Amino acid sequence: MTAFQPDLTIAFAGTACLGAWAYDPHSDRIALSPVLARLLAVPIEDAPALPLARALAAVEAEDAARFESMLRAAGEDGCLFEVEIRTRPRLDGARWLRLMGRGGHDPGAGPRATQGLAFDLTEARRSDGPEASRVQRQANRMADHAAAMKGLVAGLRNPPLARLVDEVAVEIGHELARCLRAGARQVH
Repeated sequence: MTAFQPDLTIAFAGTACLGAWAYDPHSDRIALSPVLARLLAVPIEDAPALPLARALAAVEAEDAARFESMLRAAGEDGCLFEVEIRTRPRLDGARWLRLMGRGGHDPGAGPRATQGLAFDLTEARRSDGPEASRVQRQANRMADHAAAMKGLVAGLRNPPLARLVDEVAVEIGHELARCLRAGARQVH
């Protein structure tokens, strides 16, 4: 592999990719990769055509509602989306997952299958390791989210909300600067 010819298998493994999923709005069923099915405690034989409600039962309630809402909206507009969800705790604890996908939409026929990839964020959210590294990772994540919020709020035409997001972004910038000064480290 070279920088100009990436190996997808290695790239997926390096990003904690759990595999693909697909949602069919007409049957209200979701297909899960075997690894994703295992994390959601779904029998492997049910993974190819699982009722959405059964898959959502393995997810924290507020995250399940948000994911279901995003799935339905993606089918209406055909847009890209990503959502972070938490699985319900089991023997091995809860997991943080990021599902990314694109809604399928046919202007004449309406919603079509929505497909995407799932990633396990649990390791990235771990709070062990050196304190300075953990705090810096946390500040970097906040900065990423603040940047995303600034981009999203711009289209809402809500100046008071935009000011609040700007204030949050400035405070996060100060926190990130403190982390960098304290650790004399580069941003990860």
